[in-house]
Amino acid sequence: MSTLALEGASTTNGPITKYARAVGGFLVLLGVLSLVPGITTNYAGMGFYSSEAQLFGLFTTSIVASAVYLGTGACCIAFSTSPRQGHKTVVLTGLLFIVVAVGGAGLVVNPSPPLPVNEASNWLHLVMGFLIPMGAARARAKHVEKYGVF
Repeated sequence: MSTLALEGASTTNGPITKYARAVGGFLVLLGVLSLVPGITTNYAGMGFYSSEAQLFGLFTTSIVASAVYLGTGACCIAFSTSPRQGHKTVVLTGLLFIVVAVGGAGLVVNPSPPLPVNEASNWLHLVMGFLIPMGAARARAKHVEKYGVF
């Protein structure tokens, strides 16, 4: 096996690690924006779990939701040090958002969901839950094409 392939397998600037940092940055930005009055409408109605505050006047948000965005974003950035760690973290993040969307849609019997939900938030989480892992699969394919190993 060539040394280029072995070096590429542990690169911290490959397609997967860049993608993991981009996803992490997006989620951190989403978490920060959901805590900014003005960008978040009805900010006075924001609560820890249940909340009437809405990000961009569309997506219901709360302190816990902001913490989830910030935490998952920080994890994606922190674990983007190697392609395998970045890939696993991004895929698990996508799966987390699918679980949040399914729970918020009422498909799981839960009298008080841990995150405030509305239809727009459920669709946002569901779309992110599918697009984030799909992007990770594409980044992995680019990584294998460029370096030959994963």
